[in-house]
Amino acid sequence: MNDIYITLTGNVAAEPRQYTFEDGLRVTSLRVLTSHRYFDKKTGQWTDGDRVCFTVRCWRALGDNVATSVRAGQPVVVSGRLRIREFGPEGDRRFMPEIEASAVGHDLRWGTGAFTKPERGGGTTSMSKEMRDRLDEETQDWAMATRPGRASSPNVRILGAPDQEQPDPLDDDTGTHATEERAAA
Repeated sequence: MNDIYITLTGNVAAEPRQYTFEDGLRVTSLRVLTSHRYFDKKTGQWTDGDRVCFTVRCWRALGDNVATSVRAGQPVVVSGRLRIREFGPEGDRRFMPEIEASAVGHDLRWGTGAFTKPERGGGTTSMSKEMRDRLDEETQDWAMATRPGRASSPNVRILGAPDQEQPDPLDDDTGTHATEERAAA
């Protein structure tokens, strides 16, 4: 089967979660929300298109770097292999897009960044099917954008960190896009 490689831009919808398995293998999972905006010539306004939320899995050193560098609300660029995960009981099957990331970085259209190379050590390990299945079960609540004990919400809202002065690429309060505001100025 051929792999499908994609690159997406969006905002981190929830704080990254990092998991460590018995053999020392680490994986970081995060959710990235992306939205398509287009100019509607009939109304003369920018319109929000469909929102899609992707689960992104980052393994080993990439996962460590993402866990220390990326926070909820920040704009990111993700590149990797697309996977469609299927789960749920028979008759109520659900599907979730997932990306096994090969690269993750901040989207510098919306701010600045600085690169720091971390110290590394240790060897590589492989993950068993049982550990992969356990990880899938532990992150299944992300498929419906819920936390355990809460009802699912059809709308996901991205809130930027309050101490940062970073334009929100999907400004829902004003109905305008941050780049539109700059173009109008």
